Amino acid sequence: MKKYALPLVAAVIVSAAYLPPAQATPVTSADFAGKKICWGGGSISSYGHGGKYSNNLTGEGTWSITKGGVHIHTDRYDYVANIQKLPDGTFHAVIVGTEVKTDGKYCN
Repeated sequence: MKKYALPLVAAVIVSAAYLPPAQATPVTSADFAGKKICWGGGSISSYGHGGKYSNNLTGEGTWSITKGGVHIHTDRYDYVANIQKLPDGTFHAVIVGTEVKTDGKYCN
């Protein structure tokens, strides 16, 4: 039995290396509705039920999930962010058409 242990362990390690990595997924309304996200740079966004949006840096407005990403409309800005939920439960956002990127997580 011992002579098979090393090849068996090696096979398990090699096969584990070929498992597909966990994938990020686009956020859904359920991920954000009624939640507060703390983004990099001190930005805090509240995604209210019914599309109400509030951010300490960008102002008050609305949010919605669209085919292109999360549409944010405030009194100062109007943009779409491609936001992905990562396997560890955090978020990665890229504002479409820009090089602005940030990471976030649910605020405590």
